[in-house]
Amino acid sequence: MHKDMVEFVRAAIARNGRPTEPFRDRFTHTLRVLKWAERLQELEGGDLEVIRTAALFHDVGWDPGRPHETVGAEITQDYLTEHGFPAEKVAAVVEAVAHHNHRDSPGPFSKETLILQDADFLDEVGVLTIVWDSMRVALQKEPSYEAAYERARKTFAQLEGWKHWLRTPSGRKLYEEQLGVLGQCLEWLKYELDR
Repeated sequence: MHKDMVEFVRAAIARNGRPTEPFRDRFTHTLRVLKWAERLQELEGGDLEVIRTAALFHDVGWDPGRPHETVGAEITQDYLTEHGFPAEKVAAVVEAVAHHNHRDSPGPFSKETLILQDADFLDEVGVLTIVWDSMRVALQKEPSYEAAYERARKTFAQLEGWKHWLRTPSGRKLYEEQLGVLGQCLEWLKYELDR
């Protein structure tokens, strides 16, 4: 991964003004998605350069009046073209960025796009869900362990209903494993909170 490209994405995300939780850094999320994408590529194959570049650029764009993936695809197209990427690589990366959030669309999508969709969805699932929900509750007027548990329990129920959004066999397997760990953590948390 080119250092200049990473710095460009970091700066673009920092200035794009996308609203988020005060504890959530979108660039850090991007780096975790990149790691998930690399893990999935090892299992599923696909063009590693396209996957890594698309993962890096997937959240680069923001405009409150347009889908962020559309804005991101435009920024990605301009950057990669300006920096001399081959046209076929630009097209593949732009497709993945433009459709990374279209999990409920039938496609057809390239393997690289499917991997990016799964990588983006796998981030902030599993144990990180409890961390996310706990930090969200901590910002409330009356935070408590019980409130954090209840929020995480509700999130877990939602996540169980979203299994169909995973597009690759490896993504589905990892998601099931994450849900299993999350379920165990919630069981232990309930046990620890019982009085």
